[in-house]
Amino acid sequence: MSIKLFAVGCTLIILTGCTNIYFDNGIQSKVSNKTLKSSQWHHNFALALYEGSEPLDLTTHCPQGEWQSVHTYKSFTNGLAEVVVNQIAPAWYPKTVEVQCNKVPFKAKQL
Repeated sequence: MSIKLFAVGCTLIILTGCTNIYFDNGIQSKVSNKTLKSSQWHHNFALALYEGSEPLDLTTHCPQGEWQSVHTYKSFTNGLAEVVVNQIAPAWYPKTVEVQCNKVPFKAKQL
């Protein structure tokens, strides 16, 4: 295999399908009161037509606050795993989902 063909192949792999999706809850606060940032993989199958992972439950990710931002993207690790698995058949399309939570100020319960 020639080096030029290898370089073109690597370039095409690097440039394919990188997406970033942000879901923001209201206006970004100026105060740095973020308490939790969790990250997990989300799995899609069969040309990304079937969603294999459960929908994200933000109340479990942000139990002591409210969610500020959800960021969905394909990381380098996701892409590498996808390329390795999809050598056999186009079957698995993972993405990373990050949830960022904010502290909610203490509120006294009303009697």
